[in-house]
Amino acid sequence: MKNSLVAALLMLAFNALAAVQPTVKYSVNSAEYSIQWDAKFAQINNLTPEIDINDKWVPVSEFKSIRWEKKEGTRLSEVNKYTGKVEYLYLICENHPFISNFTIEFELMEGRPYLVMNSSLQASKQFKLGGIRLFTSAKENIILPGNSKEWMIFTESVAAPHTGAIMYPYQLGTKKANGGSYSKAHTGVWLSMLVNDSKNCAFSFASIASELWPNNFKWELPVKDDFNKLKLSARSGAVYEKEKIYVPAGKTITTDAFLVGFWENQRPTQILLETGKIMGENVRKGKPMRSPEAGWSSWHTYDRSITEKSFLTSSDFINKNLKESGWKQIQIDGGWWTEPGLYNIDNLDFPNGIRYLSDYVNKLGLDFGLHVSPLRTNPKDAVVSKNLDWILKPAITKKVAKGDEEMETTIGTVYVDGSHPAVPGFSAGRYQQMVEGYRPSFMKWDHTYGGLEEGKRFDSTMTFMQAHNKTIRAIRSALPEDMIVTRSMGYLFGALECYDAVRIGNDINHPGYKSEAEPYTNITYGKTLGTIEDDIVEKGLIRFARSVSQNYYVHKNIAICDPDAFFVSPLYSIEEAKCHMTLEAIMGGLFFFGDKVESLPAERLELLKNRDIMAVNKIGVHAIPLDLFSGVDIPTIWKLETKDRLIITIFNWLDSDITKTYNLKTDFELTNSKYKLTEIWTKKNFDIVSGKLTLTQPAHTVKIIEFVK
Repeated sequence: MKNSLVAALLMLAFNALAAVQPTVKYSVNSAEYSIQWDAKFAQINNLTPEIDINDKWVPVSEFKSIRWEKKEGTRLSEVNKYTGKVEYLYLICENHPFISNFTIEFELMEGRPYLVMNSSLQASKQFKLGGIRLFTSAKENIILPGNSKEWMIFTESVAAPHTGAIMYPYQLGTKKANGGSYSKAHTGVWLSMLVNDSKNCAFSFASIASELWPNNFKWELPVKDDFNKLKLSARSGAVYEKEKIYVPAGKTITTDAFLVGFWENQRPTQILLETGKIMGENVRKGKPMRSPEAGWSSWHTYDRSITEKSFLTSSDFINKNLKESGWKQIQIDGGWWTEPGLYNIDNLDFPNGIRYLSDYVNKLGLDFGLHVSPLRTNPKDAVVSKNLDWILKPAITKKVAKGDEEMETTIGTVYVDGSHPAVPGFSAGRYQQMVEGYRPSFMKWDHTYGGLEEGKRFDSTMTFMQAHNKTIRAIRSALPEDMIVTRSMGYLFGALECYDAVRIGNDINHPGYKSEAEPYTNITYGKTLGTIEDDIVEKGLIRFARSVSQNYYVHKNIAICDPDAFFVSPLYSIEEAKCHMTLEAIMGGLFFFGDKVESLPAERLELLKNRDIMAVNKIGVHAIPLDLFSGVDIPTIWKLETKDRLIITIFNWLDSDITKTYNLKTDFELTNSKYKLTEIWTKKNFDIVSGKLTLTQPAHTVKIIEFVK
């Protein structure tokens, strides 16, 4: 009886805190609808669907029959903590010259702050499909209260989750004071949010599947200078709208489901985290995630000039000096092959072959990691040269010169066309042979977005996502089940269950060291002006810190976070090196460094041997950037909290010293003020006075502080 009473009280408490579920408002015989919550401003109005039919956007009002129905439906989302009654609503449009039926399904749950929706259509005769807008409008559909600068838009990028943007609404389509334009991403792919940090609420729009085309959420300002009236549209289609597919008569197309939610009385950083959990529950469907041991990657020092001698020299040094500190993985990156996409020809820089490297590393008691680009190919390949129809024909071509600002990217190189029926099986067999021959403990799969480029495919009825997923899944299924696979440079979604980890940070250095006289990996700290309005961030650690700050929601929900390798190079000051190593430690994901390790001075090696910082990474939990939505260009306050540990990390990214007093309740989101504080790098103690902590920090420094009750 007592337990039942406690459970009932807990349920009442949960229901009191639970957000209000959305409702769909509509009129009979009309395709226009709105999505509304209880809050007066929490509305998305004037919504209508459109379909790109034969290169023309067609409103569904052109269908002869339009009706709404409530009936039993098929579950669109995985079960999670919300357990209310589920109801289904359908917008059904019938009788169009090319489409016999177009339906939008809405899944609504009692007590759940979001609905889930998708669409399907059945062709009555063949046509060319360029995408589906599940909703758009001719004018504004979200009207915000208060000062527009209380609100922020967060958009995730298609190409990789580290190139999204956080902006004020007024930065949509406006110009800087100096006449330049803001380099902001107006379209969120996979995920987009509209956030009010001061009022603890946020709209969230997020994909929960990736089988057809990415979901795109586009923000616009229909009326110039009226920043409180926004227009949002949701589209399933090719990102750059270059790729279109043919839909044969009788075929049914189903778009990927996405959620539309509004949370209130909750910090937006937590709302983003919950959104990530929901996304992961649906796209991974319980597939486990595993992380390789902490280690070293060859790319950042040697790029494609890596040789057997240099690889073994670094391996020997790590074995002798760093293995006991926990550095166990030695990963060879790009350059072990002769040319991009050409893996089956011997490289003279490796006279004993790649298997020799693997055996050598394993005999040292270390693990061997191998870099490959599974969708990249080369016309010189003996098999591919006889099957040129296996090569993707992209819609956009761009030749990238070696040594440009972004290094050599995948744009302009050659990829397999996964829609060709022979490609998935051939690729699976080739990579199975590679793994059996080289015996890596984990593989880094790179450049997968090359196979996702919009273009002309062998099978014109398949989208790039369908072709990509088919090939990636074929390759992964041919490899050992316990093989750890990480993905670098690729879309956030797409056969995600095949990966343990995904890259969430940019390549932050120009790889390679300058000379033997200055044998340090090429890296800079960078510079920031401090706010998102300035939008001026140099490359190096500064750009990396900004890009990874928004991706904590990915970690162990969608996949383990894989940042680029960090550095303790003398090109950094010692404190800047601590900043870089600390930032990656508190992310809890893959932990690799990229320095030319045998050239590091002793005091730099000591940083790598710091067991306390290594232990923070081993916790495996991603710290939350508490001031992500406060307007700072790069978050400064990061909170890592588990049942056993509480760590607050504070960065001074600026070029000047600062002294600041932090309120434990408002700045650190802590309810208790009775802690013992110890800085992990220095072991220095700090005092809390009247629930506040005052710190003086020189420029380019970090304090990682453990709070013990």
